[in-house]
Amino acid sequence: MAFLPQEAGPLHGRTAVVVDVLRATTSVLVMLEQGCAEVLIAPSIEAARRYHRAHPDVLLAGEQRGRAPAGFDFGNSPVAFAAAALAGRRVVFATTNGTRAVHLAQEASVVLLGCLRNRSAVARGALSFAARDGLGLSVVCAGREGRFSLDDAYTAGAIVAAALSVREGAGSVDLTDAAMAALELYRGTAQPAALFRRTRAGQNVIAIGLPEDLDYCADPDRSETVPRLGDRVQVVAR
Repeated sequence: MAFLPQEAGPLHGRTAVVVDVLRATTSVLVMLEQGCAEVLIAPSIEAARRYHRAHPDVLLAGEQRGRAPAGFDFGNSPVAFAAAALAGRRVVFATTNGTRAVHLAQEASVVLLGCLRNRSAVARGALSFAARDGLGLSVVCAGREGRFSLDDAYTAGAIVAAALSVREGAGSVDLTDAAMAALELYRGTAQPAALFRRTRAGQNVIAIGLPEDLDYCADPDRSETVPRLGDRVQVVAR
């Protein structure tokens, strides 16, 4: 378990669950639920624009300082994606933290995208891949501009709790100190939406006029969809 991508260590030969609950991994989940043919994860706004110039039929989505960059079809609002007609479309997606974290984690043997809305499903999926292939399991928080993010840490704890529930009775689970800290944060927080409103990321979402995104992102176990790199989710080169 890592509170920042650079703390994850070598991920080769492991299953990685990348978390950017506010809002990138939640947004990717919703895009797939809306029938996107493919979500292309770009490491930067510039890379997304280059890909779009070469593939003008692809929709542009992403954010800079929380808002949609000039010329983009969408920002990074899961509520907006939930109302969008995306069936059969391809979307190239770039954000400040989440999509960069996916790029940093792509050396892992399996990369899944987790959030609160799919926390139990992604925990089951991660454990299944890890057991099938004999892999270790890492939950990797995207953080916020290279710093610890409380909302991601809480969500990582929620995923750890779900994984422990799945593994109950199947023997001991070796948790790192970071995983134990995230688990204690999750267990000690009754209202995730209220927590999200107090975080720096949440305050930024409120400041740009999208408070409804916080409630949407804080609603747990609403989806069985598990975004997986290589399966309707691909990375775009720099």
